[in-house]
Formats: sequence, C-alpha cells, structure tokens
Amino acid sequence: MSVFVVVSARIRPGTEAGFEEAFAKVRQSVRGTPGHRSDRLLASTREPGRYLLLAEWESEEAFLAWEESPVHRELTTPMRPYWAGAVERTIFGVAVDDPAS
Repeated sequence: MSVFVVVSARIRPGTEAGFEEAFAKVRQSVRGTPGHRSDRLLASTREPGRYLLLAEWESEEAFLAWEESPVHRELTTPMRPYWAGAVERTIFGVAVDDPAS
C-alpha cells in the first residue's frame, strides 16, 4: 500500500523562485528511485514561504531505505540552503482511498 511522506518547511523570505527551482531539480533526480511514485510541492496561499512537499512511495520501507542511503542527502542538497528553521517530516498511510483516482 502507498504511503505519503509530507515534509513541512519554511524558507527564507524572497527565495521562493529559487526554492521551487531547487525542488524541480531534486524531483528530477529522485525520479526512477525504486519505490518512488510521485512528488508535489504545495505552496501556502496564506503564508508566504511555507511549503509542503508531498511524496508518494510504494511503501514506508522503500522510502526509509532511500532516506537512509547516502544518496538521499546528496540529492536533496539543492533545497537545503533555502530552509528557514526546522523541517518536519511525517509519513502517512492511506486510511480511505478514492477508487476513481
């Protein structure tokens, strides 16, 4: 069953375009990783500089294997200079799914 990894981050004011470009670069690098299905970057409509990164993985084990690998830190480095403060990561399992999607 799929899991969704949600990363909540605030970035330094005025760096939104650079952060979004860095995310796009990271997204391309992660594509094709075993167990990875998709990524989305959500920007708050009310709080400038607040983002949620939403990644779908085939399983928690697949995500954790990637996160714990040395390549994880290397591939996600382009986003790190933009972060302002702590970044929170939570893994969610699907409780109810929409069969039409």
